[in-house]
Amino acid sequence: MRYGDETVIMNKQESSKSVRLLQMLLLSMPDGVPKREVIDNLYGWNDGMDGANRNKNLNNLIYRLRGQLTAGGLPEKDYVEIQGGMCCFKSVIPLQMDILEFEKTVEEAKVSSGKTRKMLLWRANEVYCGELLPANSSDMWFFQKSRYYKELYIWSVEELEKELLKSRDYKSRLLLYSRAASIYPFEGWQLKQMRCNLELYRYDEAMNIYRETMELYAREMSGAGPVEEMQECFETLKLMDDNHCREDEDGWRNVDRAFMAKRVNLRQTLFEEKNVKGAYYCTYPSFVDYCHLVVRAKERSRFSAILMFLTLTCKKAKVSMDLSEQMLLLKRVLGESLRVGDAYTRYGNRHFILVLVKTEMEFCSTVFRRVEATYKKKGGKGDLWYYADMTQELDRAEQ
Repeated sequence: MRYGDETVIMNKQESSKSVRLLQMLLLSMPDGVPKREVIDNLYGWNDGMDGANRNKNLNNLIYRLRGQLTAGGLPEKDYVEIQGGMCCFKSVIPLQMDILEFEKTVEEAKVSSGKTRKMLLWRANEVYCGELLPANSSDMWFFQKSRYYKELYIWSVEELEKELLKSRDYKSRLLLYSRAASIYPFEGWQLKQMRCNLELYRYDEAMNIYRETMELYAREMSGAGPVEEMQECFETLKLMDDNHCREDEDGWRNVDRAFMAKRVNLRQTLFEEKNVKGAYYCTYPSFVDYCHLVVRAKERSRFSAILMFLTLTCKKAKVSMDLSEQMLLLKRVLGESLRVGDAYTRYGNRHFILVLVKTEMEFCSTVFRRVEATYKKKGGKGDLWYYADMTQELDRAEQ
């Protein structure tokens, strides 16, 4: 909150009752919120207080809130009014709130058309910056408000998408999808980003989005994959699909040029791979594909392969460490400590999975000690442990 050029400081935690009361009143403008609803939300249903005490507590809380707002720099006014069973926020000071602007803009867009509608939809998307009060998401009252504004936002994105599809504005669509994906990264907006890039023959960009999304899911969702459609989009890239390839002569020529460029890039990559050092890091889906290739190669060359599951923990209570930083350090250590033919991937917040080719089970402890020593030498603060297994399970899966 700001008053003029100054920040209004409440000197209270975000979860305090006075702050929650203020949030409820502001979110319920201009009509207010029923007094009973405020009491039930702030004091619960089974706190052992009778109705008189609950009313008294609310009146005391309103009195304290007025004092906190005044102490925070606002003029000395009442601000909170109870009338006809409703609690309302009242102020002679003009009040601007992003949620009021967002809701008003969306409602205006619903009854507008043409360029005005498109402009209002863009404005609504610019105003919406994320979940409403995420710290209060466990509170059902705030959760319902948050869901309401989220539904308005999704509606505005989908309606603006329709407008952009009509005008074939690919650049603006990418911007729209990118912003939606940054706000709600686990709801499949990256799939629309990928498809839009495919329509522009930007295959590398589409692949990068897929890899980044898989990294995100592996890091934040313990390896759970994104929507199945995204995996299908990755597997096929739909280069010749009617939705992603124009049938005119220039369109096919663009595809041919992109294909030839890919051939050159792949040849260059194969040449450069001769000089690489260290193990190969890949996302989890790519790692699974690599395992399938290893199983098939074993049928011809008859070599051994080991799956090693590596976990980072912190058993020492006195040691403080940033888990994300330690995982990045361990990722670099694995790349340096393993051989070129080995591969590894991150799984979740504190796990790595390794494939060690042409390695016997009895040498796994040697590999682990080498990794552990390098990790400690480079400043690692955590504790490592591992479990290793032969790849017969992979063999059976292939059969």
